[in-house]
Amino acid sequence: MNRWLLSLLAPLLLDCAHTVAAAQPELVPLPEVEEADWPMFRDDVERSGFAEGTTVGTKVAALWHVPLFNTTEYGAVKGSPSVVGEMLYCGTDTGRFVAMRIADGAVVWQVQFDRTSQGVHGSPAIVGDVVYIGAYDGTVYAFERMTGLLLWRHQLGYQVGSSPAVVPRWGMLFSSHERSDAGGGYVLALDARTGAELWRFETAAHPHSSVAVDVAGKRLFVGDNRGVLYALDAMHGTELWRRELERANGKADIKTTPTVIPDKHLVVFGAWSGKVYALDAGTGKTVWEHPTGGRIMGSTAYLPALNTVYVGNPRGFLRAVDVATGHDRWSFQAGGQILSSPALSGDGRAVVFGAADGKVYAIRTTDGEKLWEFAVGGNVSGSPTLAKDRIYVTSRKGELWALVTRD
Repeated sequence: MNRWLLSLLAPLLLDCAHTVAAAQPELVPLPEVEEADWPMFRDDVERSGFAEGTTVGTKVAALWHVPLFNTTEYGAVKGSPSVVGEMLYCGTDTGRFVAMRIADGAVVWQVQFDRTSQGVHGSPAIVGDVVYIGAYDGTVYAFERMTGLLLWRHQLGYQVGSSPAVVPRWGMLFSSHERSDAGGGYVLALDARTGAELWRFETAAHPHSSVAVDVAGKRLFVGDNRGVLYALDAMHGTELWRRELERANGKADIKTTPTVIPDKHLVVFGAWSGKVYALDAGTGKTVWEHPTGGRIMGSTAYLPALNTVYVGNPRGFLRAVDVATGHDRWSFQAGGQILSSPALSGDGRAVVFGAADGKVYAIRTTDGEKLWEFAVGGNVSGSPTLAKDRIYVTSRKGELWALVTRD
């Protein structure tokens, strides 16, 4: 082949090579699962914080607690447990990942990841018989749920402080990773059956935020530490839009996980600017902004029956915000700063959260009246996990508590 002809064909050959490299394997859906067998951080892939099938009563008592469950080597928010059936799954700062019986907190199996200074800060996603978790050793793992048998692992090498999202109908897992060398990071899509990488997208700064998924719109949303919210095509990882927050008051990092509200075409989240934002999910344009004061660390929760978003702030206020207008419905002041992401009971009765005063609170969703408070003796910065009539929560003191509520 002469040089002239090769020069004409070269661009075409490169295009073909790029297309082949970007080609994805055929996606195979995971086995169908009931909602109760598909728990993850914030309860669903939309990250609503709404725990279907759960109830919260007017009284609370401790069932059991594990005093040395999670050492306080690293002072960040502790991961939330995920509960399915008779089992609970949770990671620790030391990189220990544990499966326990919910009846008494007894360990059924555990694994030790490579030791890092942060260990496991995310919450597991569970689909049927498989539990998925990411760790600060830069790896996403899949284990057989009942035995702890390693099914696969995907090691990108960049830290995972987020919680995976799994969409069974696509057979896909989404995870965000932090690059310690350059301050940036990646969002990954993996084949949930094999751990094979399908695509990756690079972010400008650390994505401490976990990925939220709009299944109907086939879109993902994730924030980074420069105050940028990204909307990505879920199938290919291409950017649909990005929104950079204003920095008039200093930092605007998005360390929280967005909440997708598909029927309202909204994505809602809090940031270090001290505001809660509602953006149009299709364009990224602002629908409303709501100032709460203080750098927001906890994610939002959405209760459809009341069209209300709930969020806490470091000044100790839990706020209920009208999702249509962005105006306060009510606010409740706890005894310490709120870094915890609130959880909503499936009966719509209560919003549950932890605070720095070492207490777990249950507040009535309609008017902000306190139903009860329970002292666990250490800063509760993680999100409580609701399962039926029980609440599971970790504290910075290193304890894991199981509470039960009754009327």
